[in-house]
Amino acid sequence: MPHLKHHMTLLFAFYEIWMNLKGIQILESFFKDIIDLRTGDWSRRMTLEQQEKIIMELRKTLLAMRRAAVLTTSEYEKKNRELEEALRISRRSSSRKRENYRWMILKIVLPMPISLFDHKLGQAYAEVEAKISELLVIWDYY
Repeated sequence: MPHLKHHMTLLFAFYEIWMNLKGIQILESFFKDIIDLRTGDWSRRMTLEQQEKIIMELRKTLLAMRRAAVLTTSEYEKKNRELEEALRISRRSSSRKRENYRWMILKIVLPMPISLFDHKLGQAYAEVEAKISELLVIWDYY
């Protein structure tokens, strides 16, 4: 009988150790799940912040391109009126003046579209950046 009591004591000791190990495993699993959830949440927040920055940059670019298109269009309309006026005048003038007019179109006006748009886009982007900075200062104030 003392043998049985000793075996029972050992059995209960092993049972307690096993239960403690099970508890530790459950606790480890619980902490691992919490860490995985928080890491996933952090990763999603970082991705969202990055996407919001990209969206903001795309909006700025779109606003700048719209503004540049408007500025360029008005510039072209002005140039077009000047060319129409020059054409009216050149019809009444000598052939030498007509050649000068054609040279002006080929050398000055035709290469102009891309460089003018790039110039206007740079201006518009600076305007958009300034306006956004101004809004951010106001936003930070409140």
